[in-house]
Amino acid sequence: MSSEVIHDAHGIPHIRADSLEELAFAQGHEMATARAGQLELERLRSEGRTAAHLGRAGLEWDRFSRRAGIDELAQRAYDGLDDETRDFLVAFTDGVNVAFRDRRWMPWTPLGVFLVQQIQFGSYPSKLWRDRVATTLGPAGLRALSVEPPTVAGSNAFALTGARTTTGLPLVAGDPHRIFEAPNVYLQTHLACPDFDVVGFCFPGVPGIQHFGHTGSVAWGLTNAMADYQDIYAERLEVRDGRVVALGPDGWEPVEVREEFLDILDDEPEPIEIVVTARGPIVFESESISLRTASWELGDLGFGALLPLLRSHTVADVEAALEHWVEPVNNWVIADSTGVVRHRVAGRVPERDLANRFGIVPASESRHTWRGWVSDLPVVEPGDHGRVVTANERTTPGHDVISSHFAEPWRADRIGELLDAGDSWSAENAIEPLTDIRQLGGDALLAAVAALTDLSPGAADRQRTLGSWDLAMSVDSPGAAAFNEVRERLVLAICEHPALGDLRDDQTHGAMYAPWLWLPGRVAQSLPNLLAHGDEIGLDSAALVRQAVEAATAPRSWGERHGFAPVTGLAQFGLEDDAVPVAGAPLPGDVNCVAAMGWLPGTAMSVRGPVARYVWDLADRDRSRWAVPLGASGMPGHPHQVDQFEAWRDGTLIPVTTDWDTLRTEHS
Repeated sequence: MSSEVIHDAHGIPHIRADSLEELAFAQGHEMATARAGQLELERLRSEGRTAAHLGRAGLEWDRFSRRAGIDELAQRAYDGLDDETRDFLVAFTDGVNVAFRDRRWMPWTPLGVFLVQQIQFGSYPSKLWRDRVATTLGPAGLRALSVEPPTVAGSNAFALTGARTTTGLPLVAGDPHRIFEAPNVYLQTHLACPDFDVVGFCFPGVPGIQHFGHTGSVAWGLTNAMADYQDIYAERLEVRDGRVVALGPDGWEPVEVREEFLDILDDEPEPIEIVVTARGPIVFESESISLRTASWELGDLGFGALLPLLRSHTVADVEAALEHWVEPVNNWVIADSTGVVRHRVAGRVPERDLANRFGIVPASESRHTWRGWVSDLPVVEPGDHGRVVTANERTTPGHDVISSHFAEPWRADRIGELLDAGDSWSAENAIEPLTDIRQLGGDALLAAVAALTDLSPGAADRQRTLGSWDLAMSVDSPGAAAFNEVRERLVLAICEHPALGDLRDDQTHGAMYAPWLWLPGRVAQSLPNLLAHGDEIGLDSAALVRQAVEAATAPRSWGERHGFAPVTGLAQFGLEDDAVPVAGAPLPGDVNCVAAMGWLPGTAMSVRGPVARYVWDLADRDRSRWAVPLGASGMPGHPHQVDQFEAWRDGTLIPVTTDWDTLRTEHS
C-alpha cells in the first residue's frame, strides 16, 4: 500500500494515500496507534463486553448495550450499505487490526462505536425525567422544572456570508459541547487521496470525517437540533401458549426472546434475557419499557453519508450527502467558496402523536404508532444579517416539526448580538463570540436578590456586590463568585424542600441514568422557571432566596469552584485511572454562557463544555483554526496529550495546516 502519515507540530495526523482503501487502512492504523485504549474500550462498549475486562463495574452498561442491540444494529446497518462504503469500512478495520495484531474489529464495529456515542444523546433519557415530574408534581411541576435534555444543550455554530468577513468569502465557526473525556471524544485529522482532501474532526474508531469538516471549497459544522426521534413505550408482556407476546395497537403480537451471557472478569457469566417487541428492544427489563429509535426502525446509522461528505465541493453536495443522515438529528451550518451559506436540519424524525414527545406512552394505543417521517425539515437562510446561528434553540417556528423541547434562546441571541457588533470578521477573531462569558441565565435570580430588604450587613454587602457585577463569569470575578455562592445555596435548599422529596432518588433507573435524574442539576437548570412558578408546587421563592443570601459566606473564586474535570475511560465505570495533568484547571464561563462550561451544584467540577473549537475559512483553508481540550494523543505522558489545552480554553486556537509541501518540510 502507498500512503504517508505526517504528524504536525501538535501531533495531529495528516494522512495521504493513492486510493480510498489505502487511505482508510492508514487512518485505522493511525487511530489504533494513537488511541489504542480508547478504541478498545469503545469496541467493548459497543459489543456489551466491558465486564469481561473491567469486572462487575461494567455490568450495567453491558446489560444496556446487549438489550438495546447496539452490535446487532451495527451489523444490520453495515449489511444495508452500498458496496463502496462497506469496502471503506473493511479497509479501515483492517488497519486497526494490523495495529492490534489480531482480528478484534469487525467491519461493522465502527458503526457500533458511533452508536455508543449517540444513542443516549437523543431525547429518551429526558423522557424518564418528564415522566417522573408529571407523575409526582403534575402540570405545575412541568412548568416549574425544566424538561429539556440537560446533556445535549450547549453547542454553538454560526456561518457568516462574505459580506461580513475580511476576505469577502464565508466563515464557519463552532464548538460542539459534550461531556469532557480523556482522551477527547473528537480527534483532529486530515485525509487526502485522489478523490478528496479534507480536514476536520472524527470520532476515534470511526473512519472519515463526520461532523465538522473543510474540503477546501465547502465547510460544515453542526449543533444538536434537540429533535425528538426516540420514543419509550410501556409494554404489556404475557406468556401465551408457551410464547412471550406483547399487547400492541392491533392486539397481541409475537415477541423475539433469546438468552445471552455476559462474561465477567474473575466471576461466573451472568445470563441476560433479550426481548424485542415490534417497537424495539426492551431496555428497562423490570418495567418492560421498550426503546424505539429512527436508526433501529430503519436499520440504518447514516454511514451512507460518509463518502459523499468527503467528496463534497459545494453546499448542495453536502445537502445531498445529508439525505443519508439518520441520527442524531442535527443543525448543519454549511458554506462554500461560491458564497452560499445555509443552516439545514438533517436526520430522520418520525411522524406520530404529540404526546410521544412528553414521556412514556402505552404501546397498545394506536395513536402512538409511527406513521412515517417528517419530510420538510427546517432550512434557514442568512437573510439581511448575513449570518446563520444555531445554539440548540428553536431557531424558527418551523423547528416545531422536530421537537417540543429546545434550549433557551439566550446563547443564540447573544452570538447574534456579538456578531452584529462587528463588520469585518476573520478566521483569527471569529472564535471570540463563542468564548463569551456573560451570564445569560441569572436575570431572575439577580432580580430576586435585588428586591430583598432588611438584610443583615453581610447579606447587604453581597446584594451590593451582585448589583454592581458586570455579569462576566471570569475565574477571578468577585461578582461571579458571589453569584455562584448564592445560586448554589438556593439550588441545594430547593432540593431539600419537602415538595421535591419524591424526586431525590436519581437511581430509579440505575446509575447510568443519574445524570438525567440528578435533582440538583435539574433544579439548577430550572432556576428561572422555579422563581416564576415555584409557588405552584409549594415553594416560597422569595424566602428561599433570602435564606441563600443570608447563609452565604465569603465565597471562593469562581475559578476555584469551576475546574476542568474530564472523565477518563475507566473513571466512566467508577474505577481508578491515571490523573489528567490539566484536571482542576480553572475554567471561565458557565452553563448559561455562550462559553457553556457545565456547572455541577455542590462540586468544584466542570464536566462538560466545548469538546472542540474551530473556525473554517472558505477563502483560504490554511487560515482556518482549531483546538481540542487536551491533545491529539491518548497516551498518558505523551508530549501531545494535553498540549492544546490553553489554546482551547483561551480561544486562541492553533493554525490548520493542509498544504502537503509545508507539512513535509516542517514536520516530516
